[in-house]
Amino acid sequence: MRIALALLLALTVTGATPAPAAPPASDEAVRRAVSDYVGLYRRETLERWRALFLPGFTAAHVGDDGVVRQRTLEEFYQAQKRYFDTGKSIREDLENVRVERHGALASVWADFVLTEDREKSRGRLVLLLIEDHGVFRIHSLMFQYR
Repeated sequence: MRIALALLLALTVTGATPAPAAPPASDEAVRRAVSDYVGLYRRETLERWRALFLPGFTAAHVGDDGVVRQRTLEEFYQAQKRYFDTGKSIREDLENVRVERHGALASVWADFVLTEDREKSRGRLVLLLIEDHGVFRIHSLMFQYR
């Protein structure tokens, strides 16, 4: 007790105050990761897009037959690469994006519109993200078409 009182008195006398704690990253950091997820999803930036994912990333989707299919990062990335190699004009847009963040953990729910040439497909996706050295990275992705 005497040590704490002496320390408080010393801080008061010298005018020193403890440094404030760094503020936590805002939801903006999560939104930036989601923006990069959509913005880098292009043939010419696909390798940079891949860096958004953690090495142990998994993707899962429910097929029209009701069967759940899972892929590793490498399987998912190679499938996207083959898709872009078809030469089709491919674009994904997100709508109704909802972010929930608790400290270093975040989830993102969104409707997506996948445009392939002029054909549009709609669905819903869930991204799970975790803060890794100050940057939110994607741990997993689940999606289904409507």
